[in-house]
Formats: sequence, structure tokens, C-alpha cells
Amino acid sequence: MTGASLAFFIGRYLGRNFAASMIGGRLQKYDDAVERNGFATVLYLRLLYFPFTPMNFGMGLTNVRFWDYFFGTALGIMAGTFIFTFFVGALKDVWASGQWGNLDSWKVIFSLCLFVFSFFIPKIIGKIKSSGKIS
Repeated sequence: MTGASLAFFIGRYLGRNFAASMIGGRLQKYDDAVERNGFATVLYLRLLYFPFTPMNFGMGLTNVRFWDYFFGTALGIMAGTFIFTFFVGALKDVWASGQWGNLDSWKVIFSLCLFVFSFFIPKIIGKIKSSGKIS
């Protein structure tokens, strides 16, 4: 998290003006959308396993608020790490045992369902947020 935050601030304070001068106003609508939906955008990109380093610097180039970036990154990293290691662990168990029929075990299916579900977490958060249950 420290490295991700540092890269964000490098992008924000050393690269934002340069990027804005090169791009101009062409991406303003995307910048505004990222600012309005910063947490959900960062979380979604983390759950999609978007390349870590470019995202750290790139988010610093946008108008996303730091705390939206920070908490979206933290939650995305935790969820992604858990889901990925659980899924790979389930597959490793099947591989190590050599019993390929166990690919339909509850552990493998559950871990696959968690992985698929992770793609919908940002949408669910957005719906809850728009209903006024979280602000």
C-alpha cells in the first residue's frame, strides 16, 4: 500500500500537468467520471487484475480523490488476493492428488464462483451507494 500510494502521488504531483498538456481536454469527461466514481472505479480495476504499476501512476493522473484510491486499492488487493489464492489452492489440491474428477468439488466450484462474483462487487457497491444506504 505504501508503494502504491507513493506511485499515486508521483503521478499526481509530477505527471498530471504534463499529461494534461499533452492530452488537453479530450479526456475531461473520463476524468470527471473517475472523480465522481473513484472508489468504485479503482476497486473494479483492482478486481479485474489491471496491471498494478500503470494503474498506480495512472490514477494519480486523474481527478480521483486519494482516499477513494487508497480504500479501493486496499479492498481490491485483499479481495483479489484471497480469491486468487483460494482458487489456485483448490486447483493445486486437485493437481497434487491426480484425481481430476475432483475438479467438480465444492471447493473448486465455490472458488470459481467467488472469482466470477468479484467482477460484480463494484456494481453491487454502486447500487447500494445510489440507494442511499452508504454515502
